[in-house]
Amino acid sequence: MTNDRLENSEEVNDKNTINSSSSVNEPHFFSTSNFKLVLMSICTFGIYELFWFYKNWDLIKNRWAQKIMPFWRAFFAPIWAYSCFKEIKNAALQNNLSQTLPIVFLAVGYFIIQALWRLPDPYWLLSTFSFVFIIPANNVALRVNESINPSFENNSYFSGTNIIAIVIGGLLFVLGLLETVMPSG
Repeated sequence: MTNDRLENSEEVNDKNTINSSSSVNEPHFFSTSNFKLVLMSICTFGIYELFWFYKNWDLIKNRWAQKIMPFWRAFFAPIWAYSCFKEIKNAALQNNLSQTLPIVFLAVGYFIIQALWRLPDPYWLLSTFSFVFIIPANNVALRVNESINPSFENNSYFSGTNIIAIVIGGLLFVLGLLETVMPSG
């Protein structure tokens, strides 16, 4: 290989070159079991979804050395969902995974369902199901992680903090649901 070809092959492309400081064992994306994603999303009133986006943006930032702010991308997740889903889909394609991820449908669906929380009782409950649009991306992210690291272990266990959130948030959700369907006086 000539020096020119060697130099050209080593040029850094921000979107396609992995940051050398990132760990080989670090997953490309944050993924969790679908059961945990659904349960935590419901019991935290969608905060776990923001956590899911934050963790993914943080891994993307570190992996590709991008100058992004993961907190704000997660905070404005309905706006940035398309970009996150696109990163996951591109990684699947780069790893020769034949995964179809309808990112426009998922992003638009997520955006719309997030806006439904402003609806009157009981229709605001529809916004609770925003996790439905994250599940396909989560599944593809898991497959990417497994293809890169066959010994990858998915985040399916519940930590103490998760259990506390489920108990407290679950009770609050049930009380809110009861208040919505059986208003007092």
